[in-house]
Amino acid sequence: MKNSIAYLPKDKQEELNYITKEVLKRLPQAEYIILYGSYARDNYVRRGIRVEDGGIPTVKISDYDILVITSGINSKKAETVLDNVEDIFFAGKDFDRDTPVQFINDDIKNFNKFIEEGRYFLRR
Repeated sequence: MKNSIAYLPKDKQEELNYITKEVLKRLPQAEYIILYGSYARDNYVRRGIRVEDGGIPTVKISDYDILVITSGINSKKAETVLDNVEDIFFAGKDFDRDTPVQFINDDIKNFNKFIEEGRYFLRR
């Protein structure tokens, strides 16, 4: 498990730091903010074009997959806040070229229960 995003390019570090600050500012109930997926594994695609069956080119851009674990807030309310953070982050950006954000939020009690039961996608 990585404890730093120092391996990422400077622009990606800056974007992730901005997202983290916005989440913490708007959602003080956040206990953990976890980057997972291709950016965490360092196998992300900045922008790639591949040709699908039938010769149709499609653009592939990896997103920031971010798990936000909260306590003391309704999940729907937390989801609304995270949607607002996503809107703020993406304001003025190009959907075809810039990195999108995908938030998942969960309550810490559920998260810990799922980890103990081996039902979550994370492993200790």
